[in-house]
Amino acid sequence: MIKPILKTVIKCFLIFLLNFPLQAIAQIQGSVRDKSDVPVGFANVLLLNQKDSTVATGVMATEEGTYSITNFKPGNYFIGVSLIGYKPAYSDPFTIKSANDHRHNAPVYIVAESTQIEDVSVVAKKPIYELQIDRMVVNVENSITSSGSTALEVLEKSPGVIVDRQNNNISLAGKSGVTIILDGKQTRMPLEAAMQMLDGMNADNVKKIELITTPPARYEAEGNAGIINVVLKKHEDFGTNGSFSLGAGVAKREKMNASLNLNHHADKVNFYGTYNVDYNNLFHRIDSYRRYMLDGLENESEAISRRDAIVMFQNIRMGFDYTISSKTTFSVLTNGYIRNWDMDAVNDIVYTEEGVLTKNSTMDNSEINKWFHGWGNINLRHYFKQEETLDFNVDYLNYFNDNPSEYDSQITDVGGTTISELIEIAKETPIDILVGAVDYSKQMERDVKLEAGAKITYTMFKNDVGVRYFNSGGWTYDPELTNKYNMDENIMAVYASLSFKLAKNTSVMAGLRYEYMNSVLDSETEKGIVDLHYGELFPTFFISQKLNDKNTLQASYSRRINRPKFKQLAPFFILITPESFVSGNVDLLPAFSNIYKVEYQYKAAMLSVSYTDTKDAISRFAPTNSQEGNKQYFFSRNIDKSENLSVTLGVPVTVTPWWKMQNNLIWNWQKVATDYDGVDYNIEQNSYQLTSNQSLTFSKHLSGEVSGFYNSKSIWGIYESKAFGRLDVGIQWKLKNENSRFNLNLNDVFKTRIYRNVADVPELNIYNRWRLDFEPRVLRLTFTHNFGNEAVKLKKRKTASEEEQRRVGD
Repeated sequence: MIKPILKTVIKCFLIFLLNFPLQAIAQIQGSVRDKSDVPVGFANVLLLNQKDSTVATGVMATEEGTYSITNFKPGNYFIGVSLIGYKPAYSDPFTIKSANDHRHNAPVYIVAESTQIEDVSVVAKKPIYELQIDRMVVNVENSITSSGSTALEVLEKSPGVIVDRQNNNISLAGKSGVTIILDGKQTRMPLEAAMQMLDGMNADNVKKIELITTPPARYEAEGNAGIINVVLKKHEDFGTNGSFSLGAGVAKREKMNASLNLNHHADKVNFYGTYNVDYNNLFHRIDSYRRYMLDGLENESEAISRRDAIVMFQNIRMGFDYTISSKTTFSVLTNGYIRNWDMDAVNDIVYTEEGVLTKNSTMDNSEINKWFHGWGNINLRHYFKQEETLDFNVDYLNYFNDNPSEYDSQITDVGGTTISELIEIAKETPIDILVGAVDYSKQMERDVKLEAGAKITYTMFKNDVGVRYFNSGGWTYDPELTNKYNMDENIMAVYASLSFKLAKNTSVMAGLRYEYMNSVLDSETEKGIVDLHYGELFPTFFISQKLNDKNTLQASYSRRINRPKFKQLAPFFILITPESFVSGNVDLLPAFSNIYKVEYQYKAAMLSVSYTDTKDAISRFAPTNSQEGNKQYFFSRNIDKSENLSVTLGVPVTVTPWWKMQNNLIWNWQKVATDYDGVDYNIEQNSYQLTSNQSLTFSKHLSGEVSGFYNSKSIWGIYESKAFGRLDVGIQWKLKNENSRFNLNLNDVFKTRIYRNVADVPELNIYNRWRLDFEPRVLRLTFTHNFGNEAVKLKKRKTASEEEQRRVGD
């Protein structure tokens, strides 16, 4: 079904493209640089008449130092550039002969004022953590300790973020239900696949990570905790440039990574591409303990799982932008990755009854988990006027997961009798996603902006699961666990938002989004396992009051949804021990959240208070005992009511000119109330997180960084997560030409990032304890070299309005 839909959408898009009014308009492009040939951002660029030096039009250069000027008549002109702290500079005269001329000017070079101390005031860089009105920004490219790490490792130490690797879950500000997007585009990949992608993505290819807790209406309503936007590096300067990095690390096992980044921008065409490969030889240890009552007797089991895994991740991203005219741009973006997890594990389990040994078990486990992903995007953007745009997007995404595993179990009782059991599980999951979207934006008046759009998403999942046992010299399939599942899902959405000013210092943004969803899950043996059809409204409201130049107060409200993922619904089967299993839950419902937020900002410091009320919150990896009591199942389930109150305080401090720090304190109050297998379960808890980053500049070529976090104990469904933390240190040495650098860093210096979770609910006959050691301490050495155009080595210039830009946000 998806292929005819895809053909129809592409056909309509091409018809529209061929008939779209592509009138050509004159355009002038160029860049601004300093005497060292380094781009200078945010300079004023004016188009001046040769005759009398009057201003025809003007723009501000981008952060990368580039500019593009339109909306002028043919004539004789020259470019003038000005910026506080620099002397004015001018280009050579030139002539625009016709209305369709496209001119690429040579760079305009500007020189610092002689009274300015260049080494102190010219060069600056963004802080690691930027607190903006609607988001927290982690500037990964400026972090020394992130070099050579993965994007997921950077996310782990970001303020308010907790990564649960065992259950493939991410929480933000104490709440689960996070949506991962790339460069502002929704990937629609399962969270498990998104985490694996981030775990293989070299942090050197990431520009920044945005933690958005109250997204506006133009974003999908999915993700009741908010959105994590991973912004990749993309160079926009003219010419050919690029960079490559090579890295090696050691923990208990070796790690290696490499990446290549290329960009070519000439006249109307910009080509760019990135490739990275990551090799990780891992050792994991997972300790688990279970205690339960059976026939009036206390039974206990204690397991130790030692896992050896090799993970190979390869990712390639390519795209091009073509400027059809000064008002119309056509873009194509492709992305793909292959991730291969190959693991061998030995699991030792001891069983006791009333403290007396009854049996022990050794289970050898091998698992292969391969993910293949391909993604293509076609975009057409048209500017009717300078501040009126129309965007068309068509996306096609494909995922394929091949996840076979084998379990060889030897169970020996106290009498020495051994029983062998061999189990094989095969699982294949292809996922196809087709998305079409149109977005319109118009600055109606000086202080009024309208945004509107529509989107349709069609998703098709398949899951082929086979479970078989080796008995009496032959294989026998389990009819209850072996099946083929199909899930068709489509979501249609429309939205509109209006931004305006009530007064000079009072800004308002109000939006409304409507989403209608159809979701049907069938198997070969049963139809309509899941059959959901519903439409919901998702309002957003945002008001900001600028009290004065240093103080801003803001409030916001949004309603969001967390839909069950396919893997959470489908009745699949994963074996942990011979008595514990992971499966899906076909009765899982979507969770709806109301989010209220108040923020106060003084200069670059911020205080934020957020309250979230969630109905049917989804709790992952929730345990349930079998009717017999000896087996235990783990699956996602709904929590009737969940409340979360979060307070965030962020304070940047400049101790000395060479020592700057960013400190963040996040306090959470959580309350959970639900009917858990017929038992009223209520729990509430206070928790907090401390993060700190220390940036040290020893000399022009040598700098250092110390960063760390501490998470107090917190609750995850019926689990209590114990306190843990991490400290990272790193140094960076730039070579004299500043095109090359070495980074040496040590992650988790004291090896304190150990995950410990306890579920203790006597009324449900549940006591589970987990200890997860994912080998976090790694010593890494990374070499990075930039070549070609100096834009790759981009330095952010300090301007008079830098602090105001940080306060207002992007």
